[in-house]
Amino acid sequence: MIIMIIKQCIKNYLPFILKIFKFYKKRNKIKNYFKTQHSKNALLSYITKPFRKGEYFTHTNYFEAMSHAKILNELGYNVDVIDYDYHGEIDFSKYDLLVGFGESFVKCFKKGYTHLKTIHYSTGMEISYTNYVSLKRVKDVYKRKRVLLFNSARYIEKSWMPQIIFVDAILALGNEICVESFKKYTDVPIYSIPGLFYKVYDGYEIIRETNIPNIKKNFIWFGSSGLVRKGLDLVLEFFSKNPDLKLHVCSPIKNEPNFEQVYWKELYETPNIITHGFVDIKTEKFYKILLDSNFVIFPSAMEGGSPSTLTIIGNGGLIPIITKETTISTGYEIWIEDFTVEAIEKAVKKALLLSDKEILELRIKNLEYVLKNHTTEVYYRKLKEAYIDILGKIR
Repeated sequence: MIIMIIKQCIKNYLPFILKIFKFYKKRNKIKNYFKTQHSKNALLSYITKPFRKGEYFTHTNYFEAMSHAKILNELGYNVDVIDYDYHGEIDFSKYDLLVGFGESFVKCFKKGYTHLKTIHYSTGMEISYTNYVSLKRVKDVYKRKRVLLFNSARYIEKSWMPQIIFVDAILALGNEICVESFKKYTDVPIYSIPGLFYKVYDGYEIIRETNIPNIKKNFIWFGSSGLVRKGLDLVLEFFSKNPDLKLHVCSPIKNEPNFEQVYWKELYETPNIITHGFVDIKTEKFYKILLDSNFVIFPSAMEGGSPSTLTIIGNGGLIPIITKETTISTGYEIWIEDFTVEAIEKAVKKALLLSDKEILELRIKNLEYVLKNHTTEVYYRKLKEAYIDILGKIR
């Protein structure tokens, strides 16, 4: 009886306790992370987890956040760090530079601070556009399934519009497609920052070990949350109707239970679709999945340099079958021209027509391009170059 009461209390009050914990956690500020004594101060509004928890490889935002902080330090700034949804008070008068995104930008401009330089770092396309295309994709699913998978849109409730209107410059993660999404809303300088990935395997070795003729019909969908925005619904519907093809699905599916329920049959009861759940890129399992595929397919409606796709190309040399909205281009991809099953079918047919020799050549070319243009080292260098250019021009 007592155990049942305890369990019920936990069930009733745990969400409330976690909510309070999250609220107070968002009031934490990391002060002068590098313990420096520079003459200038910068506030990085992004995420504090990398600075509190240390290195992790589940998301590139660890490297992104640390890169911003290290570059600011190298450029002569003492660096404070807050979460983008920080709830506490901020004394903007002490800062010379505000970088990142989120609530801090709105607070800064509302309070009329104009003495400090401001740089918006966008981890994807412009938010208003992002929300539009994401919700449009949810509506597409509703028309087919009569279920509203809103939680798989990755909808952003707060647009923080001042952060693109009043800032001195924008750093946009992605190619010119990403940059263009901002130009309707702002006239400030926009700098394209290349997407990045964590290199854990030798892609050339994987290509050498791969039996290309035996896996000519094998594909990977590799992504995180926002399953509808990222087009998994379309991929599942196509592959479930083509049993001669093989699809590996690598994603934390269970984080979106409504999506999982609607696509349960495709995910778990379709022989040619293998659902792995979350896959750690530093494991043997990931290595074996790379060996078992020639193509990565990702019909996303919005990305910021698509680190997930780059991870597959950069570690395994797979051929990307992607939409332009992934905001990456190797020059050797196969384009998906629309967010429809028919468009996926058209792109996959192109892939299946490739000879073994053509597949090998394209895999090597894609790998070479990504290793030359999208490593963490390239990201860091391009980001620092952008900072130097921006800060040199702002008066």
